[in-house]
Amino acid sequence: MPYATTHILLAIILIELFRDYFVKSNKKFPRYYILIAAIAGIIPDLDIAGYYVLSFFGFTFEQIHRTFFHTIFIPIILFLIGIFIYQTKIKQKEFSKRHITIHVTFFILALGSLLHLILDATIAGYIQPFYPISTYQIGINLINFFPETWQNLILPTLDGVLLLFWIAWMEFKLKISDYF
Repeated sequence: MPYATTHILLAIILIELFRDYFVKSNKKFPRYYILIAAIAGIIPDLDIAGYYVLSFFGFTFEQIHRTFFHTIFIPIILFLIGIFIYQTKIKQKEFSKRHITIHVTFFILALGSLLHLILDATIAGYIQPFYPISTYQIGINLINFFPETWQNLILPTLDGVLLLFWIAWMEFKLKISDYF
């Protein structure tokens, strides 16, 4: 399974690219959304926190991880909440002061959690998208296509490449060194 770093960095990078190339406005799409995307990228792994509690009652990691939170229902629920908030025009003063809208926040949470599922299903292992209704599993497990001697290095390498890309982006696109 991809590390938390991969989930977080890929969500950050994709939301930043979307922001920079499509929205092109700090006011319409503030950088707070990048933080929200980072959080969204690890939502399905909240089941790990559940494991820490449930392990005291005899549950194994395999019984908890990639079950309830690794389903398509989480992104769908978050997306539907976003639609509901948008349709009912619910607003919160604290959010609007920072040019953040609650419905967009939920859309980003939905997208980030969906991205997590896609990464888990393609890079390493499988997910059960309809658990507990069905135990049907999907997954490509791309790591298995690499030579066996490389397989333990793929995930740390992916983390390193994403981190270097993000740092380079921050420097060359956003001129982060100007802040130091």
